[in-house]
Amino acid sequence: MKKWIFSLLLTLSATLHAEPVVVVSASSDVTMLTQDEVRQLFNGLTRRASGVALKPLDLPTKSSERTGFYQQVMGKSAEQMKSYWARMIFTGRGMPPREVSSDREMVMLVGSNRNFIGYVDETKVTPQLKVVYRP
Repeated sequence: MKKWIFSLLLTLSATLHAEPVVVVSASSDVTMLTQDEVRQLFNGLTRRASGVALKPLDLPTKSSERTGFYQQVMGKSAEQMKSYWARMIFTGRGMPPREVSSDREMVMLVGSNRNFIGYVDETKVTPQLKVVYRP
């Protein structure tokens, strides 16, 4: 009985803490990205990958998916990214990714536009999305 409960808890824990994945529209020409390419896109250092112009989208500031994405993919905390964008804006070298209101809006926008790139919890990937990077 204890083994069964422990196994169930492990399964639930893995489901609740799924990894963030970087996604584009299923119709996009982008197939795979490296971590460096993802970092450059979300840091505003480039707007193209695999020859395709991409516009990054960000989840709401307080979302756990955003925190996880910044930590696991960008290697920064949410506060470090906020500070980074404050410097970039102040020096006129860039603007942060457009912030969407929810993961639902992220899925809808990325799935319907070949030029958007975003990230979602892997459990939220739909047939309209293509995973191009997994941490």
